[in-house]
Amino acid sequence: MSYAIVRNEKLTRAEINGKGTHNDRKAKNHTNKDIDPSKTHLNYYIKKNELTYTKEFDKYLKGNNLQGHLRSNSIIMCQMVFTSDQKFFDEIGYNESKRYFKESYNFICKYKNLGEENIISAVVHIDEDTPHMHLLFIPVVHTKDKQGNKIDKVCSRDF
Repeated sequence: MSYAIVRNEKLTRAEINGKGTHNDRKAKNHTNKDIDPSKTHLNYYIKKNELTYTKEFDKYLKGNNLQGHLRSNSIIMCQMVFTSDQKFFDEIGYNESKRYFKESYNFICKYKNLGEENIISAVVHIDEDTPHMHLLFIPVVHTKDKQGNKIDKVCSRDF
């Protein structure tokens, strides 16, 4: 019996561009030997980032009125990886696999009112042993300040 697998990883500013290099396949020589470059053209985006992850985050901060203090070692993004075992993908086929990843994307958009606007990138990798999706988002929490005013803040712990 197959299971859905979801992993969440918290990322600091120093860590996010390395994830972008891997996810966007920008490296010429991959350290991950599971990547088959002849299949990279099969990878696809559900949501494509226009800039590097760091620049996307800075653009997001500039365009949104977020509260709270971000330190140099603060968690500013999270990466979720959605997958299952190879048998699952073999049984459901390519079109249902695409639907699986799209539904996973939709689930995160709705989870804790995150919203699609807080998702930076969602890319599906077909060029590795097992298909999987890397979804990067800014962990925005909709809460209230000490005075009871509604605020949004970046806080992976509370998310």
